Amino acid sequence: MMRIMFATVCLTLLACGIAVAQGEGEATRIGIVPFGYSGSDARWVSNKLFDALKDIFEDSPEYSFISKGDLEDAFEDLGFNPSDFEYGVPPDFVVDAGIALGAEMILYGNISPSGDEFQVYWNVSIPASGNTINADPALVPKNTDPVKELAASMVADLSELISSRTQQALDQATFSIQMQNWSMAIMFLNQALSVDPTLLDARFQLANVYLQADVDSVDKALEVYEGILAEDEMNPAALTGIGNVYLANDDPDAARTYFENAVDIDPENADAYLGLAEAYQALGEIDQAVASFETALASNPDNLSIKFPLSLLYYQTENYSKAIPYMEEILAVNSTMNGLRQRLIQSYVKVGDYGHAADHVVIYLESDPDNSQKILYTAQVEAWAGRTSSAVNRLESLISSTGNREAYILLATLYRDSGQRGAMQSVFSRLSSAYPNDPLANYMMGAFYYQSGSTKARISELVADNIPVWQGAISDLNTAISYLSSVTGHRAGSAQSMVSAANNSISLCEEKIDRVERYSQ
Repeated sequence: MMRIMFATVCLTLLACGIAVAQGEGEATRIGIVPFGYSGSDARWVSNKLFDALKDIFEDSPEYSFISKGDLEDAFEDLGFNPSDFEYGVPPDFVVDAGIALGAEMILYGNISPSGDEFQVYWNVSIPASGNTINADPALVPKNTDPVKELAASMVADLSELISSRTQQALDQATFSIQMQNWSMAIMFLNQALSVDPTLLDARFQLANVYLQADVDSVDKALEVYEGILAEDEMNPAALTGIGNVYLANDDPDAARTYFENAVDIDPENADAYLGLAEAYQALGEIDQAVASFETALASNPDNLSIKFPLSLLYYQTENYSKAIPYMEEILAVNSTMNGLRQRLIQSYVKVGDYGHAADHVVIYLESDPDNSQKILYTAQVEAWAGRTSSAVNRLESLISSTGNREAYILLATLYRDSGQRGAMQSVFSRLSSAYPNDPLANYMMGAFYYQSGSTKARISELVADNIPVWQGAISDLNTAISYLSSVTGHRAGSAQSMVSAANNSISLCEEKIDRVERYSQ
């Protein structure tokens, strides 16, 4: 039975918003633990900083400030004496007090002398997730105006501090999903949610990853979906997700009920139709489902509401040639159905019609032209269609505007596949300069050179004409070793295996060269 794992084909970059507040337009409930200090001057700075931050939060409609008295009461209830604030506060107490107060953020830190100035170390606690974000420390003199300026700067940095941490984790999660590195995707998505538990797209993405066959954490996926339904019982995507959970648990009858409910709420829910088709298939009713839709269409040949699920059933059963005309017809009427267009692109790729796939992927990109992941996908499909110049220009533009690491790697791949070795090496050089200590960049570059060198090293005919080829193999393999030896993290084991294999290939090449040279004398 085919399984639909729609997380693996997700190409959209997760939207990251600052949603620490309870809802859009609502004030963020925030408190300040008086900063710890050492000495009377540091205490003066601590008091002035507290007052300045308090004034800003109380005057801002974006925040609901928790009074110092309420905060002290919460710490006392936890067994922490507020008179000990001067020594600093353990993060666990901050989280527990924040939860008790219903706070969404708590600021705390320490102030210590640093020459003629004072070093301010500050942190942002997100009690709902237990996560703490460490901000960059700041220097400030013992002077009222600079302390007020620092307070204003800290408040201004709050949103950017949280959003940058969240966005970074989401970007890394998206790339990990593309690479099907599920453990890393789970880690990064959980990082994002630890900063902002309200990110709905990230929660769906995490649940979808849990449903992957290689992950097999169905219970965790169900927990995520049920949490979303507890907040919105009519959420069609969550209903669809639970349907997929039941499919994973081999209960297609229960799954069908959830998919049917999702379709009733959202008649254009492509994933629910796909799940419904899979449930029919598991129940041995897929032919009946297709036949039913085909009969209905014969009576109503212009009915797009029938063609839509029928096209998805054809897609589900890998009958792409039948699915394509219906998808084209539907998109001609409603061009905004990006999920359907994405499946149309994949259908054209499956039948080897890369030209039409490239035409549609350009339209797909127009809906979100600055989306890095969609740009990468568009360039890849264009390359398959032989539109190398367009793909290269698109990738160069992305590199120029964002320095995107994956764009470098894909660009090098395109040059390699088109035989432009010099251009590939130039891209590698640029990548190495842009990301000098990046483990993935080193791994990818090493793998490219390892593959090239290994291919040349396999040439076995002992003739003098092959000596330059073996010498080229040795050069490539040594380059591969230089990159692979710098790889750290979870790819280090694989990198070291290639290093060992590269050294063996170098020895074989040197032996071949030696034998040919001796025989030719």
